[in-house]
This record gives sequence, C-alpha cells and structure tokens, in this order.
Amino acid sequence: SGSMTSSSSSGSKGAAMVWRMVLMACLAGMVSAAPPVKPHIVFVMVDDFGYYDIGFRNPLIKTPTLDALVQNEAALFERHYVFKYCSPTRRSFLSGRLPPHIGGGDNSASATVDLRMHTIADKLNSAGYQSHMSGKWHAGHDVVAQTPHGRGFNTSLGYFNGACDHYTQKDSEDGCGTVTDLWNTDRPGVGLNGTYGDYLYAGRAVETIENHNPSVPLFYYLALQCAHDPMEAPDRFTSMFDGSTCPSVVEYAFSSVIDEAVKNVTEALKSRGMWENTLFVLSSDNGGPAFSDQHAASNYPLRGGKYTLFEGGLRVTAFVSGGVLPAAMRGVNIPAPVHVCDWYATFSTLAGVDPKDDAPGIPSIDGMNQWPVISGDQTEPIRTEIFLADGCLIQGKWKLLTGNAGDESWSGPLYPKVPATKGEPLKYPALFDVEADPEEHNNLASSNPEIVSNMTARLKTLEATDFNPAKPQIPKGAICQRTLENGGFLTPSDWSPSMLSQKNTERPVQQ
Repeated sequence: SGSMTSSSSSGSKGAAMVWRMVLMACLAGMVSAAPPVKPHIVFVMVDDFGYYDIGFRNPLIKTPTLDALVQNEAALFERHYVFKYCSPTRRSFLSGRLPPHIGGGDNSASATVDLRMHTIADKLNSAGYQSHMSGKWHAGHDVVAQTPHGRGFNTSLGYFNGACDHYTQKDSEDGCGTVTDLWNTDRPGVGLNGTYGDYLYAGRAVETIENHNPSVPLFYYLALQCAHDPMEAPDRFTSMFDGSTCPSVVEYAFSSVIDEAVKNVTEALKSRGMWENTLFVLSSDNGGPAFSDQHAASNYPLRGGKYTLFEGGLRVTAFVSGGVLPAAMRGVNIPAPVHVCDWYATFSTLAGVDPKDDAPGIPSIDGMNQWPVISGDQTEPIRTEIFLADGCLIQGKWKLLTGNAGDESWSGPLYPKVPATKGEPLKYPALFDVEADPEEHNNLASSNPEIVSNMTARLKTLEATDFNPAKPQIPKGAICQRTLENGGFLTPSDWSPSMLSQKNTERPVQQ
C-alpha cells in the first residue's frame, strides 16, 4: 500500500506540474495576444489622397517617411473603405456609424453628427484620455455644441468647412460672402490665420504632444488639409518636382507636405518616449480627385476616384503603425476588409470602454473591433458586409453597384499628363469580385444572377435603415451675423465672447 501511496502522490505531482506548464503556456499566449492597455492613439485623416500618390506605389513621388513606416513599421490595409467624399467619412469616423446611418451624402456646411450621439472623443475621454484635434472638421458648426470642443476635444485648431484657402483660411461655403474659417478651441482663431494650413495643424499636433504628460493616455485627431484643392503648396515642396516629367507638380508637392507632417508628429512622439505605447493610424477620407476638383490625383490601378462608387473612390491608402502594433505585423498587408467606422469600436475596446452608444431615436454603432485582425490574432475577416452607400454593397469579395456609380475611367500612373482610359459603358446592376479584380474590369453580373438578386434584396433592406441626423434649428442669417461681429471669422450662431469668461476650461465628460 506504501508504494501505491507514493506512486499516486508522485503521479498527482506530475499532473500538477503538467497543468502548471499548460497554464503558464496559456498565460504566455494571453500575454502576447493581450491588447495594449490604453495606448496613446493618433489618427491622421488625409484629405483627397490619391491611391497612387505615395512613394511606395509611385517612384516619382517623394514620401520617405510614409514609405519607411509602411515598409518597416506598419501594417498596410489592402481594403480600407470610406465614403466617396469628405464629410460623410469624417462623420462616420467620429460616430462609429456607416455613412448611410449618419446623414448619407450630406456634404453641406450644416452636415453634422447627431448631438444625441457620443463621438469617439467622448468615448475615450470617459476612459481617462485627453483628446485634441486640428485641421479640417466638416462635421457641424451651426451651434457651439457641434464644434470639436463641443464634441469632446479638449482643444482644437482648424477650419469648419470642406475646403479653404491654404494660406488665408478663407472660404465662402456658409453663404456669408468670403470669411476666415479658423477656430481655436472655443473662440475665433484671431491672429493665427495667414500661415500655410498644414503647418498650422501639424504644428498644433507637435506642440500638444510636446506639452502632454505621457502618463495620461492621449487621443489626437489630425485632419490634414492636403491634398485638397485649391492648388497651393509652399515653394520648398513644389521645387522638389520637375514639371517636365512630373504629371502634376502641386499634387505631388501635397504628398510631400503630408509626409513631412507625419515625420514631425512621429518624431515628437518618439522624442517624448510615447511612440512605443502609441497606435498610429493614417487614412485618406476618399479617393483622389482624378475626375473632379483639381483633376490631378491618380488612383492607379483602381477605377474611378473621388465622388464615384468605384474602388478608386472608396478604397483608400490606410495603414496602422506605432509601438503597440505587434512586431510580426510590421511590414505586412492586411487583406481583411475594414471600414473607417470600425476605428470607433477598435479604439474604444483598446481604451477599455464599451463601444455601445445607444439612445432613443438614433441608430446603434456599426463599427466593429478590428484589433484581432490588426494584431494578427485572427486572419478571418471580422467584417463580411459593408453597406458603403445607397446603391453600393460589399459582401466578402463581391461588390454590387445598382445604378450610376460615377465616372468610370481609370487614371494611369502618369495621369493627368497621360489621359485616363475608358472602357465600354458599364451595364447596371454591376457585380465585381474586388479580391481577384480590384480594378473592376470584369462585370460578372450576367454570370451570377443569384448573387445579384440576393445582394439587391439585401441592399434594399439596408437602404430602408438610412438615417438623417437632427440638425439644430437656428435663425436665418445668425451665422453670418455672428461672423460679422467677430471680424469676419466664421462663428457658430450661438457663440458670444461672454462664453469665455463664464466657462470652465475643461469640458465635462459625457457619460
């Protein structure tokens, strides 16, 4: 019996040891797969960035910082989707909703995120983040509550509308004549105008990072003005390109401005010892304006561009970098489809807050946490369906277009010096396999009637869920009146200088 006792006790010891090893292995696995805790988050939204207008795709363009990041320190998204133009993409990012659920194609001066919704800044603030932004807003300014500071950003410096002069910050989108569109957190940006826009906006980002306490999680949203028209770039950037060989000197110079902005911001993060604990994301807001606006960007090899529902309008250059990106995911491509609204759920999850944002009368978020795909823990796509816009649906590899999707041309590598190519006029509904044929050359609708029928029915169901945000009712002419009173600086209808003396400097966090 003695031997039995000893053998059973040694057996249980052995079993315990095995279990301990298994547990340690599991814990080690969990540690390697565990998402970072409250990393600093920097999101750079480039304006109108052509798919081909970056150095690692186009050897004529000079973007050494972006190229090195993508090659060595970033995961590049093969299918990162946005709306076909400005404001809807920005509202989607801020709200975590697909564009049809946040006002669809509204690109007006009054386009807004519904005030009943919490923005990603609100979400991150509730987790102890300090949120800041600079650059283009284009998400509402009729009343102060719609401005960046009203939507959760501790500080901001930027312009409210879709475009303005790069040097003077002047625009006329509100119908008040020509005004100076520059707002500094809670007041007109008096005395700050007159400098090249992206110098201002990237400069504010660098200054904020330099003055930030690294022990507090930072969220910075940098919405660059380049590469949007008007066609203005500083001489030191245009002089980098030879007009005799370069298809568009200013378009190419825009890319180099963007590159330097990213260089300055990433270097600031590194010098503050913050880069190792940063998630850095860059995305364009839409495809390059090849056949609209400046008619200069190239989205080669994709079809279409800004304002179209082809991949050249909706599939954009985007990557994720920073020290929290697992080493194994640096220098690789992510084929899984991602939508810009997914960053809301991804950032919320990394911050340790529930991404849910439900309230009576508004749609729930559409965003999905993409961290398992970004971290390499999962290769299966998290998102199998994207309701990109009315008339456009993606399911896995399939993309359905039910009606006129816009200019059907392809811009080549030397566009606009070499004209775009056109194919046979497209027959709708059109069906493309955008995995095998991202350039959308082969309309497969006639050979896949069942897929077309099912996707058309699904799209009709989704289109019935379209939602338009409530807009503040303001007296006619109130914005123009306030703007006039404030030296011609574009001013929300309910702002007055007395707000500065009575307000608490910190905005209370919405729960």
